[in-house]
Amino acid sequence: MKRKLMLLLTCLFVGIGLVTAQITKVTGTVISEEDGLPVVGASILVKGTTVGTVTDMDGKFTLSNVPSSAKTLVVSFIGMKSQELPMKSIMKVVLSSDSEQLDEVVVTAMGIKRDRKALGYAAQDLKSDQLNKSGTTSLASAIQGKLTGVDIRQSSGAPGASSQIIIRGARSFDGNNQPLYVVDGMPINTTADFDTGNSVSGANYADRSIDINPEDIETINILKGQAASALYGIRASNGVIIITTKRGPKGNMNRPSVTISTNLSAQRVSRKFEHQTEYAQGNGVNAYDPGSSMTWGPKISNLANDATYGGNTDNKYTQSEGIHNGQYYNPKRAQAGLSGWTTPEIYDNVNDFLGTGFTENANINLSQTINNLSYSFGVNNSHQNGIIPSTGMDRWGARGLVDWKINKEWNTGFSANYSSSKITSAPGANSGIMNVVYSAPAEYDLKGIPTHVPNDPTNQILFRSTSFNNPYWWADNDEYRQHTNRVFGNAYVEFQPDLGWGDEFSLKFREQAGLDIWTSDYCDIAEVGSAANKKGQIDNYGSQHNVFNNLFTINFDGKFGDEQEWGLNVVLGNEFNDENIRRWSYTGTNFNFYGLPTIGNATSYSGSEYSRKERTVGFFGSASLSWRDQLYLTVTGRNDYVSTMPRGSRSFFYPSVSLGWEFTKLPGLEGNNILTYGKLRASFAQVGQAGTYYENYYYTPSYGGGFYSYIPVTYPLPSGISSYVPYYSVYDKGLKPQNTTNYEIGTDLYFFNSRLKVEYTYSLQNVKDQIFSVPTDGATGYQYMLTNAGKMRTTSHEFSINAAILETKDYDLNLGINFTKINNEVIELAPGVESIMLGGFVEPQVRAQAGCTYPNIYGNAFKRDDAGNMLLLNGLPQATGDSHDLGNCSPDFTTGMTLGGRYKRLSLSTTWSWQNGGKMYHGTNMTMNYFGATKESLPYHEGKMVVEGIDETTGQKNTIEVNKQDYYMAYYNVTESGIYDTSFIKLRDLTLTYQLPKIGIFDISVYGFARNILIWANLPNFDPESSQGNNNMSGYFERFSVPNTSSFGGGLTIKF
Repeated sequence: MKRKLMLLLTCLFVGIGLVTAQITKVTGTVISEEDGLPVVGASILVKGTTVGTVTDMDGKFTLSNVPSSAKTLVVSFIGMKSQELPMKSIMKVVLSSDSEQLDEVVVTAMGIKRDRKALGYAAQDLKSDQLNKSGTTSLASAIQGKLTGVDIRQSSGAPGASSQIIIRGARSFDGNNQPLYVVDGMPINTTADFDTGNSVSGANYADRSIDINPEDIETINILKGQAASALYGIRASNGVIIITTKRGPKGNMNRPSVTISTNLSAQRVSRKFEHQTEYAQGNGVNAYDPGSSMTWGPKISNLANDATYGGNTDNKYTQSEGIHNGQYYNPKRAQAGLSGWTTPEIYDNVNDFLGTGFTENANINLSQTINNLSYSFGVNNSHQNGIIPSTGMDRWGARGLVDWKINKEWNTGFSANYSSSKITSAPGANSGIMNVVYSAPAEYDLKGIPTHVPNDPTNQILFRSTSFNNPYWWADNDEYRQHTNRVFGNAYVEFQPDLGWGDEFSLKFREQAGLDIWTSDYCDIAEVGSAANKKGQIDNYGSQHNVFNNLFTINFDGKFGDEQEWGLNVVLGNEFNDENIRRWSYTGTNFNFYGLPTIGNATSYSGSEYSRKERTVGFFGSASLSWRDQLYLTVTGRNDYVSTMPRGSRSFFYPSVSLGWEFTKLPGLEGNNILTYGKLRASFAQVGQAGTYYENYYYTPSYGGGFYSYIPVTYPLPSGISSYVPYYSVYDKGLKPQNTTNYEIGTDLYFFNSRLKVEYTYSLQNVKDQIFSVPTDGATGYQYMLTNAGKMRTTSHEFSINAAILETKDYDLNLGINFTKINNEVIELAPGVESIMLGGFVEPQVRAQAGCTYPNIYGNAFKRDDAGNMLLLNGLPQATGDSHDLGNCSPDFTTGMTLGGRYKRLSLSTTWSWQNGGKMYHGTNMTMNYFGATKESLPYHEGKMVVEGIDETTGQKNTIEVNKQDYYMAYYNVTESGIYDTSFIKLRDLTLTYQLPKIGIFDISVYGFARNILIWANLPNFDPESSQGNNNMSGYFERFSVPNTSSFGGGLTIKF
C-alpha cells in the first residue's frame, strides 16, 4: 500500500541526459523481493549523469536518452536496499527490504533531521496520503482520529469553524493551550484573532490554521513532550506541530510534473434534531397559545376545536369571520398579510432551515527538479456554502517553494504562501438563531410565513417574542463577516564548508529569516429591527499582525573511534521573534433608515484602537552522543528573553535530556526475525509559558448614578475623578513564566520485519506558577491580580499498534489503532480561591476546581438527601441553592482506528474514533425538553404521576400526585438535567479510490468519500462534538450552537 501511494507524490520522465553521438534506450521493471509486488516510485538514475526517471504504477520505467558510454544503473527506493546494476536494454530489478531504513528520518525541533531510532522521546508523523483531505478545508479535520495524545475539538461543521488541538492535556487553566505551528522551518501564528472568552454569545472566530491548505502538506510531525519541543523555548510549552509543504521531486526531470486535483461534496447536518409532531404551541394541553415559546399545547390534530382559536368553536374569530370547519386561526399569519385561517399541518422546520451545504476544493501544483534547482508552485481554491442560509467561505491560496543547490558548499531557497479567506458565519447561544429553529412548533410554517409585516421589513414576525430573530429574517438582513489576507514564508541560505576531514565529519551554517503578515477585518451587522438592536448596529473591528522571525544555527556532525562507534551531533543557534500588533474597534448604532447597515448611516459612534509590540530572543544548544548506533543521549538547553514579562523577570533557562537504547542491537537479539526492532526511551525537560504583563493604567469605566461599576460591587466615584479610573486588574510586578516539568518513558517494538509495530509512552507533567487572574479584596480598589498561583498535574498513557495484516501482489490490508488516556488534575489554585471560571453563564459554568480533574462543570444540582434520594417540594424536583460539581469534562479515554486495504487498483481507507466518558452541558437538549419540543417529552404532555423521591416537608416517601408536564418542566429547570455523557463511536472518514490504467502520459485516480456519516452516541438528538466557543471551554459547553455536518462527495486527481 505504501509503495502504491508513493505514485501520488512522484511523476514520470525525469532528467535531461548528456547528449552524445549515440543514445541508448533502456526499459525495465522493478519488483519487491518480499512479495513480487511492483515497486512504484522507485528512483532510476544513470550513474555519473543527470539522466533518470521513476517507476510507474506497474513498476515499469523507460529511459530513452541514455548516453552510449553509460555503464551502470542505480536503483533505489525508501525502505529498500539500493542497487547498482550493469546497464542492459531490458532489465528486471529486484529490491530487497532494508528494515533499518524504514521510517528512519524524522524532522525534529529547528528542522533538524534525525534518525527515529536516535530519539529519546515519542515522535509521530503523518504523510500526505494519510491525511483525510477530501471534502475538508480544515487541518484539524484532516488529522482527527490518527494521533495518540492529541485531542482535537472542532466547534461545529460550519465553514471556517474554529478548532482546538490540545497535546497531552491542558497546561494552563484559562490561558493558551494551543501548540506552536512551524511551517517549512518557521513558526507561524494559528490562534484565533479574537478569543470568545467566557462568553456564550456571538459568532465563532476562525483560528488561523484555516490559512493552511491541507493539500499543500507533505508531512506533519508532532512534537508532544517538552524534551521534543524544548529547543523552541517558551513558545512551545504546549507542543509543536511541524508542517513540511510539498517540494520539488528528487532526481532531474526533463519537463515539469503537473498535479490537478478537485473534489465536490454535499453536507447535511450529522444528527438532526427531531421536533415532536403531536402537540402544538401553548403553555398547557388545554389551550393553544400562538405567542408562547412552549409546545405544551393541545394536540395538533385537535386545534380546530380550540376554544379561543378553533374554527369549529364559537370565539371572537368565528364570530367575525364565520365557522371554519377543520381549521384554526393563527394571528401571526394574519399579521404577515396571509389568511389567519389554516388547516393543521406538520412542518419540518429544522430540515427546511438546515439545508444542503456544498464544498468545492481545487488544487493545481507544478513541480520540477533540473540542474540542482527544484521548485514547487501551486494555487488552490476552496468554496463552501454552509447548511445555514447566508453562511459560507471562500479561500484562495497560492504557494511557491524553491531549493537551489548552488554547489557542494552552498544551498539556498525560499518558501512563500498567500491566503485570502472570506467567511460569513452564524451566531450561537443566546444571540443565535438555532434556538428559534429548534423550538418552532411543528404546526407553524416557519419557512412559508413571511418574516415581516407587509411593506415594513423592520417589523419582524415570529411565532414567539421577537426578542429573538426570525432565522429567515436574520439570513436576509444580519451578518457576521470575517475577511483575512495573509502572507507567510521564509528564505534560507546554507553553507557547508569542506573540512577536509573525510565523509564522517560535516559542519553546516544555516541562516533563515521569515515573515508572517496578516490583516483580519470583522463586521457584525444588526439591521434595523434586529433582536440584537432594534435601531440597528454595526461593529467593525479587526487586527493586523506583522511578525518577523530569524533563525541562525550551526550544526556539527562527526563519528569517532577506531570503528567509528561514537557519533556526535552539536547544534548551536539563536532565534529572534518580533511581532507588531494593532487592533481596532468601531461601533455605529441607531441607523437613520433601513437598508444601509454602515457606520455612515449611524447616528451614534464609538471607537477604540491600540497597538503593542512583543519580542522574544532565544539562545539554544543541543548535543547528541551515540554509541554503536544503539545508545543515544541528547542534552539541550535554551535561554529566552521575553518582552511581555516585567523588567527583571525576562530571562529564563530551560533544559532537557533524553536517552534512547536500541536493545535489539545486542548480540543475542540482533537479526531476530520475530522482534525486528526494539527501543527503550526516557526523557526529562522543563519549558515555560510567558504571560502578558502591563504596567497598571487608567481606563474609562461604565458610569451610572454617580457610581462606576465593578462587578459584582459598585463603588462611589472618588472626588475629582470624572473620566478615568485605575484599571480593575492589577499586574504582579514579580510575575514569572509558568513552568512545566515533563518526565517521559516509552518503548518502540517492531515485529516480523516491521509488519507489526507497537509503541507505548507514559508522560507525567507537573505545571506550577500558573498565570491567571486571582480575585482580590475589594478594599484594594481592584477586582483581580494577574499573578503566579496554582499547580496542575497531567498524566498521559499513549499506545499504538500498526499492522500490515496482508501484503501480496494483488491485495493488502493494514490496521492502525491508537489509544490515549489523559488525566488532568488541578492540585491547587491561589490561597482562598477554590475555583476559577473558564466560560458559561452565571450558572452553569465550566470551571477549574482545586482538588478535581480539569475541567469540570458547575451548576445547580437536584436537591437530595444523604442517601441520594431526590428531595421533592409539593411533589416536584427542586434545585440546590448553590453550584455543585456536576461532572468531569475530560473523557476516560479516546481511541482512533484506521483500517484500509487494496485489491489491485481499487483501495479503501476508513478512519474511526471512539471516545469513552466525559461530560458536557448541553443547553439545547435541556431547553428543548423544558419547552416540550423533544420526542422524549411526549409521554409527559398529558396525565398525572407521583414522582419517586422523598417529600422534604414530611421526610417520608412522596405521595403527592402532580401533572406530568409540571414534573417534566421542573426536572429540566435544574442544570443537572442538562449534563450529558459525551461517549461516542464515529466513522470519521471512508474513501474509496480507483487508479485508472495509464492513459498516455496521464495518471488518473477517481475517488468517492463520506465523512462523519455514522455516529453512535449517548447524547440524544445532537452530535456531541458540536459546542460553543474557541477557548478552553470548547467541547464542554453547548447552547444552540451551529450543528456538525456529514459529507458525501467525490473527486479526481490527474498527474502528468
